[in-house]
Amino acid sequence: MNEVILDELYRNLGKYVTSEVMCKKLGVSRIAIWNKIKNLQKLGYEIEGKRSVGYMLKSEAKDILIPYEIKRRLSTEIFGKRIEYFRLTSSTMDEAEYLLERESDANGTIIVAEEQTSGRGRQKRSWLSPRGKNIYVSLIYAPKNMNVADSIALMFATSIAIREALSDYGIEDAKIKWPNDVMVKDKKIAGVLLETKSESGILTHAIIGFGINVNMESMPDELKDKATSMMIETGMSVDRATLLCNILYYLENLINIFNKNGKSAIFDLWKKYNNTLGRKVRIITDEGEFEGIAKDIDKDGFLLVDTGDDVKKVITADSVRFLNGNEE
Repeated sequence: MNEVILDELYRNLGKYVTSEVMCKKLGVSRIAIWNKIKNLQKLGYEIEGKRSVGYMLKSEAKDILIPYEIKRRLSTEIFGKRIEYFRLTSSTMDEAEYLLERESDANGTIIVAEEQTSGRGRQKRSWLSPRGKNIYVSLIYAPKNMNVADSIALMFATSIAIREALSDYGIEDAKIKWPNDVMVKDKKIAGVLLETKSESGILTHAIIGFGINVNMESMPDELKDKATSMMIETGMSVDRATLLCNILYYLENLINIFNKNGKSAIFDLWKKYNNTLGRKVRIITDEGEFEGIAKDIDKDGFLLVDTGDDVKKVITADSVRFLNGNEE
């Protein structure tokens, strides 16, 4: 019902639409329309009502992250073709897993939440997830003939897509920290999480999760030196639906590049935007920790660190800390 009402209001943006018109389209009473209008106003729509005249949408929605507003902005072929929306959930990654347990064909589905109670990043770290301020999304992608060994390219591609979208808003200095964080001045502004399902070494599904600090005006004291937001960096409020659609557009194009040219094309872009190579780092793993210079990534995207005695390959790490900047 909301979509029909919004369609009518948007078609007549800045003009009044009578209740009778909406009642006929939906086959409901004026009271039902009135209740729906009130709910839309609570979401943030600037709808003006006049007795005996009707309802008018005064301006386009500003920062309303519901499926209707996302669909209005999408320019992708697959990503976002289905949208699962939650005002509150434990984690969009959890919801994506539940969906895949019920349905095998969910390719391109995005799960969007306004708030998460147990948002998580890599290594099960918690992710600050206040209501209505940021983007918390998981994308289900079913690749064709992709080896599990190539899956890191999906994480890199998502980080690059976020970096490109931030640039659209004037944040030109965003960089990517190996393997999954998007940083501004060495402060985290976004993170990417990848969970995969495979058979015989071939990916059947990937769940690509990402969280972006968007309209937070400040950070908690314990995070001020480690994290930032688009609002803090630009001083401007951002329409999250538009930002999300831009990211999905960039990501779909990057994955098309991967499918056509291989993961090396994604790795080349990652190198262009990274802030890790050439810096002294401390690597912390389950087996211990060591320091060295991050020299390069190998053909599989793993980090190569020169300790002075040898070059160690980092496949996964609990933490990658910069020794000449803020720590993770």
